[in-house]
Parts: sequence; C-alpha cells; structure tokens
Amino acid sequence: MIGAVAKKLPPAMARSAAFGAALVCLALAGADPVRAWMDNDPDAYVVNYYTGGGADGVLFAAGTANQQCTSLGPAAISVIRTSPGVQLTVQPGAFAVTGTDYGYLVCLGKMVQGTLVTGTGTGEATIRVTYPPLGQWYEHILVLSGR
Repeated sequence: MIGAVAKKLPPAMARSAAFGAALVCLALAGADPVRAWMDNDPDAYVVNYYTGGGADGVLFAAGTANQQCTSLGPAAISVIRTSPGVQLTVQPGAFAVTGTDYGYLVCLGKMVQGTLVTGTGTGEATIRVTYPPLGQWYEHILVLSGR
C-alpha cells in the first residue's frame, strides 16, 4: 500500500519532480547504442563527392562515398549537348578516385562505385553532374581529342 502512505507534495516540488521524471524518460529513450555510436563518430555524417576518369577509356566518373569509402550512391550524369560527331555513353561502374568536387580525399586511389562517362569523336561535350543525397549539381565540359 505504497499509495496510502504517500504524502501530497507542495505544487512547486511536484512540478520539479515531474520535470525530472520527464528528463529521465527522454534520456532513456535516446539511449540507442547505434545512434550513440553515430553521434560520437563525426565521419559517419560526411559525404564526399568523388571524381575520376582519364584511364581505360573513361573520360569522367563521379560518385559519393563516406570516410570509409563506402558508396553512398552514384552521381546522376546527363548529357546536355555535344559537338557534331561526339558520342557519349553514361553507365554505372567502379572507378579509381582521382579528385573531389567536395569533401576529403581519404579515398584517393581507391575504387568506388559511381557513374562512368565514355565517348568517341572529336570535340566538346557538356554534362550535368548531380550528386546524391542532396542533389547538388554543376555542368562539366569534356574535351574529346578523337583518340
């Protein structure tokens, strides 16, 4: 009969006790080990926009990865315009990181998944590169020398 012996608290103390109990409940609800690990690992939230190309017939490549070089999704690449006689192919694939449009170069030289651009002909081509997850984009000009 615990309730029978409990005394009524003054209103100010009752409010303080209720507020303290609410804080304890919120702290316990947020004590998820997975979330705690991510909150203590600043690299878990980093998105790097990587580029590559220039070897094995790849004119340009782009993709996103975190600090552990785990792919966060390929870049969307669309062809805006080309010179007459220039043919481009855009397809998914792996590429060696040679640069970055944003972020850290921790994956320099490593293979990551992304989108590859190959092509034939002589002239210029303009492509639009859009990076997930936020959709930042820019236009890039490729110069084909007719190799």
